[in-house]
Amino acid sequence: MQDNLGNTPVYEVGNVAEYMECIRRHHLEGCISRGEDRAYPHLSAAAFRRNSSLDIRKMVGAFERHIGNSLTEMQRKHFLAFSQHYGLPTNLLDFTFSPLISLYFSCGGEPGDNGYVYFIKKDRLIDISENLELINSVILSRFLFAPEELEDLFRGITDVFLKEEAYIFEFLEEIDRLTGSCPGNESIQLELYKLRKNRNAYSIDQLDKLLASMKKRLKYLKGYQPEILSDGLGSYGRLFVRFLWILIFFVRHDGPFSVPFYFTYEPANITNRVSNQSSIFLYQLYGINEIRQEIQPDFRLKISNKTEILEELDCLGINEQFVFNDYDHIASYIKKKYLKLSDERAQTVLNLKRMSRPCLREEAEETDQQP
Repeated sequence: MQDNLGNTPVYEVGNVAEYMECIRRHHLEGCISRGEDRAYPHLSAAAFRRNSSLDIRKMVGAFERHIGNSLTEMQRKHFLAFSQHYGLPTNLLDFTFSPLISLYFSCGGEPGDNGYVYFIKKDRLIDISENLELINSVILSRFLFAPEELEDLFRGITDVFLKEEAYIFEFLEEIDRLTGSCPGNESIQLELYKLRKNRNAYSIDQLDKLLASMKKRLKYLKGYQPEILSDGLGSYGRLFVRFLWILIFFVRHDGPFSVPFYFTYEPANITNRVSNQSSIFLYQLYGINEIRQEIQPDFRLKISNKTEILEELDCLGINEQFVFNDYDHIASYIKKKYLKLSDERAQTVLNLKRMSRPCLREEAEETDQQP
C-alpha cells in the first residue's frame, strides 16, 4: 500500500511541553487533529480500511432496524455518528478540536511503537452539521446534479478556494494527475498546463477555458446535459462538479482522489464521550466505482515516550476516565490506578525488608557473641 503521508511534514516530540511548543511554533492552533497509536499508510475511515466494497447504508440500516425502538429522537437524528460510536465502520473519521485529546490517543497501543498526531487546517473545512439528511446519504452522487439543497456546500467550496490561493493549484494538480491517465483528455490537460504555468487560476475568470473544455468532453456522455450544472453555481462549483463527472466516466481510476477541502460534521452530544473528546467528524466522500476521497493531513507529529506522556496527561486530567466517560472505562481507569498504587506499596515493603535484613543479621551476631 502506497504511503499517502510521505510528503507531510513530520517532527518528533517526547513530552507534553515539546508537543505544545511544536503546536505553537508551527501555528497548529488553527487545526483539527487526530491521534493514532502507530503508523498507517493512509488516513481513512474504518469503512474503507479493508476495501471499498462495504455497503455502509445497508449495514447502518440493519443496525437501526434491530435497535430502533430504543433510540431517543436525538440518537435517531444523528444515527450515523451513533453507529460509529458503537463500533460500526462508517465513512466518518474521528478528529478533535483538542490537541491534548489527540495526543492521548496517539499514546495507546504498544509502548514501544511511535504514535502519530495528524493536523488539518480549519480553513479547509466545510461544516455540514445542519444538513443531517445529507450526512445520512451518499453526498458524492448528489453533487453530480448540483441540486438546490447543496447550495450551502457549493458556497463553502468557493469560500475555501477564496481563502487560500494554493488550494486551487492543489486541485488543478490533482485534475491533471487523473485526466493524464486516460486518452481523450488532451484539451483539458492543455488548459491545465496554461493555468499552472502562469499561476493565474486564482482569478475565477481564468477558469472559463478549462470549464469549457471539460464541458465539451462531457458531451460524449449520451443523454448528459452539461448546461444543467451551470445555473446558480460559481466557477469553483462548476469545476468541482465537472471534475467528479470526468473522474467517474473518463478516468481509469477506482481509488482515492484528492480535493483540497473536507466536509465536517459536529454531532450533537449523543453521549458524554462526544463532549469530552471535543469531537468533530470528517465525512469521507465515496461513491460510484469504489472511488473515495483521500485524506491528506497538513502536518504530523511523531510521538515517542508514550508511557511518560500518559502520566503527564493524567496530571492534566486527560485520562481514560475523562476521555471515554462510561462505566467500563471509568472502572478500568480506577482499577489501573489502584493496581499501580498496590504495586508501589508492595515494592516499598519489599525494599524496607531488604534494608532491615543487614540490621537483623548484626543484631543476631551480637546476640550470639554475648556470654
